[in-house]
Amino acid sequence: MDFLKILRSIEELLYEAVSWLYFYPRTLFLTVLQPLKTMHYSDQEQRDREERRYLDTLSPPLFLVLSILIAHGLELATGLGVEAMRSNVGRMIAEDDQRLLMFRALMFSVHPLAFAWVWLHLQKRRADRDSLRSPFFAQCYLSGTTSILVSLGTLGVRDPRLSTTLAGVVIVAAATLWYLVVQLRWLRQVEGVGPWRATAWAVGTFLGSTGLVLLSSAVLD
Repeated sequence: MDFLKILRSIEELLYEAVSWLYFYPRTLFLTVLQPLKTMHYSDQEQRDREERRYLDTLSPPLFLVLSILIAHGLELATGLGVEAMRSNVGRMIAEDDQRLLMFRALMFSVHPLAFAWVWLHLQKRRADRDSLRSPFFAQCYLSGTTSILVSLGTLGVRDPRLSTTLAGVVIVAAATLWYLVVQLRWLRQVEGVGPWRATAWAVGTFLGSTGLVLLSSAVLD
């Protein structure tokens, strides 16, 4: 009986892992091409039964984690590796893949958390564990997409060839612009929030979150 349970567990694990080969690119393309629709889909899924959620795509946090994992794999495959850190804590994180991935996942979660809070603040709603969940999950789709694009661009920037460096800069700039435009459009959906106010909140939240991430990275460097 125990052996059969183990086989069933392996079967489920294998199917889940293989299904990512289809659902990861599907989720990525849907988010890039229809970001607001994908975020609205996430909001709807949060209201469904837990076992019925995200049947058409990857769940947002899983999508974010897989994006970071793929970016790290590309980093290793290109031979560029992880940039060295000088501090003891930084070296401890960089020397272990699991700790490094956890740290990067935490850093890429700062923006979703910040924008989720802004979303509730503009609606004059109290931020708690329940109310933050839906906008945070929706934001993870954006953060996952941005993380893979920015990571690809960063690899290009680190390459010594000028053409690759310029291509990397273009990718990072395009991903950043896409992210800001989507955030602006998302915040404009809040009743009473006009274009200028949405722009101010989108840019301000992005700069504040990015500054916090850069500060954290600088402390560990």
